[in-house]
Amino acid sequence: MKTRRQAAPNPAWRDRKAGGLGAWLTLVLAATALVACSYPTRNQELASLDTRQGYRWNALAGGELEDTLLIVTASGGGTRAATLALSAFRGLDRLTLASGRSLAEEVDVISSVSGGSVTAGYFALTGTAGFDKLEHDFIRRNGISALLWRGLNPVGLVALATPSKERIDLLINYLDDTLFKEAAFDDLRLAGKRPFLILNAGDMVEGTSFAFTQNQFDLICSDLNQLKISVGVSASAAFPGALSPVTLTNYSPCEAQEIGRWPKTWVTNAATSNWHDNPARVRRGRVARTYALGTKVPPPEGRSFIHLLDGGISDNLGVAEPFRLLSTNEVSPNFFNQISKGKIRRVIFILVNARSAKASELNAEIATPGAIAMVGGTINAAIDNATFGNFERLETLLRERFRAAAAELPESLAENFRKVETFFVPVDFAAIEDGACRRDFQSIATSWTLPKKQIDALLIAGQALLKSSPKLSKVAEALGATGMEDLPEIEDACALMEAARR
Repeated sequence: MKTRRQAAPNPAWRDRKAGGLGAWLTLVLAATALVACSYPTRNQELASLDTRQGYRWNALAGGELEDTLLIVTASGGGTRAATLALSAFRGLDRLTLASGRSLAEEVDVISSVSGGSVTAGYFALTGTAGFDKLEHDFIRRNGISALLWRGLNPVGLVALATPSKERIDLLINYLDDTLFKEAAFDDLRLAGKRPFLILNAGDMVEGTSFAFTQNQFDLICSDLNQLKISVGVSASAAFPGALSPVTLTNYSPCEAQEIGRWPKTWVTNAATSNWHDNPARVRRGRVARTYALGTKVPPPEGRSFIHLLDGGISDNLGVAEPFRLLSTNEVSPNFFNQISKGKIRRVIFILVNARSAKASELNAEIATPGAIAMVGGTINAAIDNATFGNFERLETLLRERFRAAAAELPESLAENFRKVETFFVPVDFAAIEDGACRRDFQSIATSWTLPKKQIDALLIAGQALLKSSPKLSKVAEALGATGMEDLPEIEDACALMEAARR
């Protein structure tokens, strides 16, 4: 009886197979060896505390508009927000003063949240020279695929299985690879010029804004200089659920605070003042006190760690910190005092608002929404409403504060608050009169990846919305700036958006 002849083992094939498996296992083991079992330390302890040192307002040189404070705020909204902010900056760059400098070069402060923080951080680092790289290396790139690959490849899966690498690290590393190249806040300090960057995240325990400024970091005895910009941007953009929080170590109380120039009296004064007089100030002081007490007392009075998520959970327009600097004299930079002394005579806000208003199919269904729909809807609605409320109230609140200051101060100082000019220029889809066009822009997804045609339309929209604003015309007239006629029309943006819809 014949039997099938068994093939002789092939040593070469076996070696190749073993070699392939061995190489894969070696890669996995190497990745495992590279990661430790402890959680990452994002921030470093402050060696010395001096309000004259570090990344602070006074370390940065201003432009030629010495009596004008030009503030740009950039909202959240993923790539939609980053693109609209870039478009607005390009529009400001096309408006020039008599000296030839553009309004983009005269920006003093940029305060941002979430997707807007990508553009804000990169603009602070590179200025107008970085516009094209931001567009081509980040905005037009498929960020979702890049992030998924980083997390789902064998090395990424092994790393994420350990405490030493968290989901937020996918975004931090992606931002460094594409844009920031490990740059830290100290690089902004060494550059020595404005804009002063304020990245805003949300304290997930308190629900309050956490600004990445050295003034804030003084409270936790930490050195902002050493922190990577990508970490601040990622904390600002850490969408709840999809990404893990950025966790900062609280080193307070520390020796540097005891021997340094730390004006901590405002914390006690604010935390213990009458709540009925100013609830926002009291709440801000109470939260600051938990940071300052740190490890000295147990929670909830003290905080050993601060967990930060998307800044949109508390202020999705990035206006809270600039408003605080303008309306109180508690912290640096003290714009309130500069106004009282007549050093600032004009305040200009450019408010870039990429708020979404996408129609929901839930409104047409009687069925109870599922768990995923409820969680997503709750988070998105809260973030969008935080944008709307702050945007609508900012102008009124600031003018009321200036009037109150004029009533409280000596006449020599009060007069400066009565004379200060304020301009509020919205860059907002809501200003688009054509209903279909407006809904198209407001329906663009909050994502790190957008279709090419939508990006094309957004890159025109920010500039066109600037041009359509009568308030920007008043700013240009006050500053003697030209170039408004060169900006695109809103109809151009709508045409591109219509093409994207087809």
